Amino acid sequence: MKQLYLYFLFTSILFGTKAQTNITVSGKILNTAGKPISSVNVKINETNQFTTTDEIGEFKLKIRSNTSVTIDFTYLGYQKLTKKIETNSTDVNLGNITLKELNLSLEGIEVNAKRNFEASSNSSLFIGRDVIEQIPALSLNDLLNQIPNRKVTAPSLQNVQNLTLRSSFSAVSSGKNIFEMNNAFGVSIIVDGNVITNNLNMQSYNPGIAGSNGAQSVISGNSSGLNGTTGRSYSGDFAFGGMDLRQIPADNIESIEVIAGVPSAKYGDLSEGAVVVERQAGKSPAYIRMQLRDNATSYGFSKGFGLGKKAGNLNVGVNYVNSYADNRDKIKAYKRINVNSMHTNYFGAENRLKNTFSFDYGRNLDGIKDDKDDLTNKIVKFDSWNFSLANRTSYRIDHPFIKNISLNLRYSTGHQVSYTEAFVNDPYVLVSDATTTGIHEGSYEKGIYTAQSLIDGRPLNISARLDFNSEFKIGKVNSFLSYGGSYSYGANNGLGQVLDPNRPRVSTKASNNSLSSNRSERYYDFSLAVAQQDVGVYIENVISPKVFNRILNVRTGLRYDLQNNLPSYSPRANVNYEVSKSFRIGLAYGISYKSPALGQRYPGPTYFEVPIINAYNGKAAESIYLVYVNKYENTAKGLKSANTQTFEFSSQLKIKKYNLSFNAFAKQNRNGIGNSRVDEVIVLPTFSATFQPGTGKQPILTPSGFRAVRTNIFKFSNNLSSNGYGFDLIFTTPEFASIATSFNMSGGLFRSQTKSTDFSYTNFEDSNNNPDYAVTGIYQPSNTTNYSSNGRITSTTHIPKISLFIQATAEFTLLQKTVYKAGSGTPIAYYTRDGRHIVVTASTPNDVNIGHLFKPTAELEVDNIPEIISNFHLSIGKEIKKRFKFSFNVYNVFNYQPYYLNSNLQYVYPNQSPTFGAEISLKL
Repeated sequence: MKQLYLYFLFTSILFGTKAQTNITVSGKILNTAGKPISSVNVKINETNQFTTTDEIGEFKLKIRSNTSVTIDFTYLGYQKLTKKIETNSTDVNLGNITLKELNLSLEGIEVNAKRNFEASSNSSLFIGRDVIEQIPALSLNDLLNQIPNRKVTAPSLQNVQNLTLRSSFSAVSSGKNIFEMNNAFGVSIIVDGNVITNNLNMQSYNPGIAGSNGAQSVISGNSSGLNGTTGRSYSGDFAFGGMDLRQIPADNIESIEVIAGVPSAKYGDLSEGAVVVERQAGKSPAYIRMQLRDNATSYGFSKGFGLGKKAGNLNVGVNYVNSYADNRDKIKAYKRINVNSMHTNYFGAENRLKNTFSFDYGRNLDGIKDDKDDLTNKIVKFDSWNFSLANRTSYRIDHPFIKNISLNLRYSTGHQVSYTEAFVNDPYVLVSDATTTGIHEGSYEKGIYTAQSLIDGRPLNISARLDFNSEFKIGKVNSFLSYGGSYSYGANNGLGQVLDPNRPRVSTKASNNSLSSNRSERYYDFSLAVAQQDVGVYIENVISPKVFNRILNVRTGLRYDLQNNLPSYSPRANVNYEVSKSFRIGLAYGISYKSPALGQRYPGPTYFEVPIINAYNGKAAESIYLVYVNKYENTAKGLKSANTQTFEFSSQLKIKKYNLSFNAFAKQNRNGIGNSRVDEVIVLPTFSATFQPGTGKQPILTPSGFRAVRTNIFKFSNNLSSNGYGFDLIFTTPEFASIATSFNMSGGLFRSQTKSTDFSYTNFEDSNNNPDYAVTGIYQPSNTTNYSSNGRITSTTHIPKISLFIQATAEFTLLQKTVYKAGSGTPIAYYTRDGRHIVVTASTPNDVNIGHLFKPTAELEVDNIPEIISNFHLSIGKEIKKRFKFSFNVYNVFNYQPYYLNSNLQYVYPNQSPTFGAEISLKL
């Protein structure tokens, strides 16, 4: 680390003794008709310098002499153009530069995501607007089907959509696998330079009751009855996991960069990678879009208004989506509305100051309404709204050293509501509102009531980011230096877990007919959680010297973060070398840290109730209920940030427009945040009761002995780790003119070994109350190896003369399995009903008291897919007069439903049911 700091210090001093002169780069932007285009964005990637074209399409930028830079020219509705230029000591005039309007009549449009070595990470995957236009999407999640080795999913809004990168999990984990939640939580979503964080999401019941992956409000989902559909339980809560990508509409996204490898040092608070989204800003035609799917309808409008030379440009967008799980009964629904506006203007001499102010509002209505076939009349709602204001200011200095200064400010707030209600019909209910540990007298309440629970979250986030871009020379080598810092303040001022102990949920109420212990709930105010404050600084340098007359690109950086008062250092490097004009190789190494979420640091106290005696004769005044309440202060003190160390090899081969990119990686995840189970055996007194009927007095209690009772709760700890290895590749062909078709093949293989340091537990029912019967089995800590391999072949037929686009995809699940460590199904100990902890020694599966604890390998690996599964998808698009576009798409176009028998002798249909949609867009 010290050597790296000395390097940057040395080069800065060296620059001071070798000041360089600036030259001017100029040009004129035209459309294909030869007319000038104003307000085109012109940006130098290496130094972040920018400008815009004037009324006659001309621009000027000052850059260092004797340098090599990359300039991007972008304008909404037009194909992005990139030019690499090398300068000497004289001004450069690029002459007339033509931008092509983006439509299906354009030759050579991009139809698949691509990789190159020109981004901040060797393995970055780019999805441009020309690709986005051809993808049917209801949210950001649908656009990410382009990621290699990711299973293609049809557009839908009926499940929480988290993103995981470069990891493998069980085929049916449904996003609630604790390792999968950790991976998704470590993926940073960055929109317009601002992090959209899930750190402040506390929408869950007390995680001490059932762990973080069992703390959400849940209801059983609906199924259409077709093979490949699901009837699994559903929850719209996504605390302790990644951002729900359903909340980010796809209509106004201009570009996406997926960083699954080593990110730039400027990105902090992540452990698994990042998705960088840039939205449309600037003058553009009006677009009206409507998408009709079998389970959703979507309507969108966007337009970029030119407000005049001094007033800048205003871009506005509105999107509304209405989606049902089953159109026949419309019980499960998801509705979303998003409104955003972005104002961009330039000020000062030569438009040196650029300011972009954005406003965003989103509202989600998600839930299941009253089902008349449900005797409990259960209702679940997951409603929320979010609001944000952001301002990005960049000042182009054009100094020989400092080139640009940028300041990003963002304020966001929201309101999240998770509400459930269900009818309860019991003779009576036992309740206690005690909040201290000890024996308390409870009360009897009416057993016919509506159990209601409300989780009210109000996250608040304020963030700031300051970045500098500089340029200097080390001998004959240009050095592009970026450095800066960030600050984030986050709190949750919600009402919290609003629960009435007098009307408990079914899963947390005490039993009327036994003295069984159970966890219980109390009110918890989220505002008691101390606000998060994270600070980070970084420095990063990029050089491109020639080695053996070939370009060597070296990006090295160091990041320092202070997350919840815990310091961390993150060195990162991306190096790639041009072996020849057609072949490049690269190596990358990096460390990154992800801060715990607010709900993980402050989960709130957990309560466990053990009935001592329930002497009830039908009259509350002549009855008595004593209960032992165990309050566990679940503080999660000492919780550390999760961290990941990544090694990566990348290569790219280009031969006559054939392109092959290959990436291999190895990563180590440490200090992952999971749930540790805390068991405690408590010896409590027992009593016998003598009723006093007709007196209105409580029974007379007589001590009768003692009994041992086991309680258990969950706490957050850094008990998870994993090692991941794998590769992915993308192969693209040029268009074969005779059939007007190009091909794209992508796939990969991921292997993830996941471990926990804590023992695993499984609870069992004991119907005969045998005192020696094992009610909880204890197993060795979880240790599994997961494999996943997916591939797909896509053919794209594009006929510009008739503006027609046809894309067919054949998808293959090549491998999906989980291998458990030997002995995972063999118990090492167990608990009896009376709390005795007994170590398993020479017992066998035939032992009547513990035989049920033994899990055969076939049972553990029941979710493995034993064969290759294929699926097929089709998309067609037609454009008329460059203004009207119609597209139609079908997922599982042939309704192909392969099946197999799992080890439980159950039929499994891995393919989803056919789902189709049509989209109409009109450019005005």
